[in-house]
Amino acid sequence: MNAAATVEAAASRKEVKYSDLHAASYSFQPIAVETLGLINESAVDFLCELRGRISSEFQEERQTVYLFQRLSVTVQRLNAVILHGSFPLGSDLWPPGVE
Repeated sequence: MNAAATVEAAASRKEVKYSDLHAASYSFQPIAVETLGLINESAVDFLCELRGRISSEFQEERQTVYLFQRLSVTVQRLNAVILHGSFPLGSDLWPPGVE
């Protein structure tokens, strides 16, 4: 399965998992991000619409850049947490004192 298919499958699983929200009159938008940054298509559409609304509300183009930067930083942080947890403590891969 390629990366694009992987994020689309993850988004579909999220839609099924949270399908009860639609019945409760909530709007749910799954956002699935692949490790190297690929985002599912419906999330990209949603984020582009959100970008337009933010830009028109605040009259500041940088606000939308900040949104995508936050998503990128969040993915990087989660990747670091996963990576950190995969190495045994005391290995040569981590400097002394890092837990």
